[in-house]
Amino acid sequence: MMMHSRSRSGEGGPMAAMRKGDTARNFKATMRKLGSYLAAYKYKLIIVTIFAVASTVFNIVGPKVLGNATTKLFEGVMAEIAGTGSIDFDYIGRILLIMLILYVVSALFAYIMGWIMAGVSTDISYRFREEIAAKINKMPLSYFDRNTQGEVLSRITNDVDTVNQTLSQSLTQIITSSITVIGVLVMMFSISWLMTIVALVVIPLSLIVVSVIVKRSQVYFKEQQDYLGHVNGHVEEMFG
Repeated sequence: MMMHSRSRSGEGGPMAAMRKGDTARNFKATMRKLGSYLAAYKYKLIIVTIFAVASTVFNIVGPKVLGNATTKLFEGVMAEIAGTGSIDFDYIGRILLIMLILYVVSALFAYIMGWIMAGVSTDISYRFREEIAAKINKMPLSYFDRNTQGEVLSRITNDVDTVNQTLSQSLTQIITSSITVIGVLVMMFSISWLMTIVALVVIPLSLIVVSVIVKRSQVYFKEQQDYLGHVNGHVEEMFG
C-alpha cells in the first residue's frame, strides 16, 4: 500500500508531497492517519467484521457437515455388503441440504461484506483525492519544477487506487484469514490431534518462505509505482 507520510516543512495533508522513490518515513504515524479515516466508518466496519466471521465459520463448518454425509454413506454401503441394512438416503439428503444452506448463507454474508467494504474504500479514496487536489493547488511552482506532471498524476490516481484496493480487499482478507486459521485448527484437532501437530510443524517453514517473498516483492512494487510515474510523465510530455 502506497500510503506516503512524507514530511517537508510546510507540507502536510493525508498523502503529502509525494516524490519519486519515497517511502513512508513513519509507518505507525501513517497507519494512525489511515485509522483516523476509518474511524468515521467504525459501525460499518463492525458489521463487516461480524459478517466476515459468520461467512468464514459457515465455510469451515461445511466440510465437517459433509464429512457426516460421507460417513453415513460409507456405513450404508458396508451394511448393504454385509446384508444388514441399506444406505439412508433421507439422512444424507438432509445433511446435504444443511450444507447447501450453510454455503448459500456464507456466500450471502461475503457478498454483503464486500459491498459494504467497497463503499467504505470508495468514500475514503474520494476524500483522499479531494484533499490531495486541495493540497496540489497550494503547492509552490518549485514543486512542479522538481516533479513531472506524470509523477504528480500518478500519486493522485495510481497511489489512491492502490489504497482503495487495499482497503476493499486486504482488510477483509485479514479478518477472514485469521478466523479461518483458528477455525481450521479447531476442526483439525477435533479430527486428529496427531496429524494437526505434524501440520503445525510445517507452518514455521512456510512463514519463513512467505516473509522472504514479501520483503522482496515490496521492493519491486515500489519500483513499479516509480516506473509508472515515469511512464505517465513521458506520455504527458509527448502527447499532452
